[in-house]
Amino acid sequence: MMRLTSQAKHYNIHATDGELGKIKDFYFDDHNWEIRYAIVDTRKWLPGRKVLLSPNAFFEVDEANESVNVEYDKLMIRNSPPVPENEDLTKDKENHLINYFGWNSYTDNALPHAGRGLLGTFPVTGVENGPPPEEPHLDRNEGYHEQDNYLRSEDETIDFKVHAKDGKIGRIADMIYDTSKWKIEYIVVRSSRSIVENEFYIFHTRQINTADWFEKDLYINDSIAGILNNKPFHQKDEILMSFN
Repeated sequence: MMRLTSQAKHYNIHATDGELGKIKDFYFDDHNWEIRYAIVDTRKWLPGRKVLLSPNAFFEVDEANESVNVEYDKLMIRNSPPVPENEDLTKDKENHLINYFGWNSYTDNALPHAGRGLLGTFPVTGVENGPPPEEPHLDRNEGYHEQDNYLRSEDETIDFKVHAKDGKIGRIADMIYDTSKWKIEYIVVRSSRSIVENEFYIFHTRQINTADWFEKDLYINDSIAGILNNKPFHQKDEILMSFN
């Protein structure tokens, strides 16, 4: 089943002995766009640190009540290796978390209990003409395994500028993930053409050529001519309905 990441953010997280807080963000892998961790807002319960939970820890996701149950009690989470609030999750810190909780890593994180939605790409329209900024000459996967910072914040990626080969399309407004795999399959782009009404288009993450994480630019493997004259979505709900 396909869901918007904005829907999952703010879900309540429950330990086996009480509420932990709410999901406030996600870390995803910039190599294959899999969601690695939910970042939990614990309010005043654990001040000054991030609480990160892998989807491996989710044994029940109740979308109707916007809640997630995890398999740990509060004491185990309190005693987990700390990640300071103002620091990124480095590989060393991630390895400590994985070892502490006994999580499987990477592609083993898939959950088997949710239905899968239809996969496919949608043509788009409403793009803005004009030359895009020069695309970085580094392949987005080059040196990936040597980088410390390969996990990206979903919240920080929202509003990235999205470019076709020959012009700007718009900005990232949301993301769509597969609930069976906790993998981001699509980005939702709000067109920069109209200032009167929302026009949304979606692109599969396979269509992303490169991402400039410093300048906040995303480059799509398509041209303006290839995505014109197609009907846009005006509501995010319409996008999800198109998968049914």
